[in-house]
Amino acid sequence: MKNIFLLASMAMLFLFGCSSQTANEKKATASDSTQTAALYVCPMHPEVTSDKADTCSMCGMDLEKK
Repeated sequence: MKNIFLLASMAMLFLFGCSSQTANEKKATASDSTQTAALYVCPMHPEVTSDKADTCSMCGMDLEKK
């Protein structure tokens, strides 16, 4: 009886672990698609980024599409 309970518990943990991993993969895929949108970066200051063509707030250079 203990063996059946142990096997059932292990099977449930395995199934829930797999479904949780799949959910995390779906979230990662969704966030990857939002990151594929255009990103503009200053060539001199890579920490300055924007989602639209603009100028760098530090040096005034045009941001380049990454």
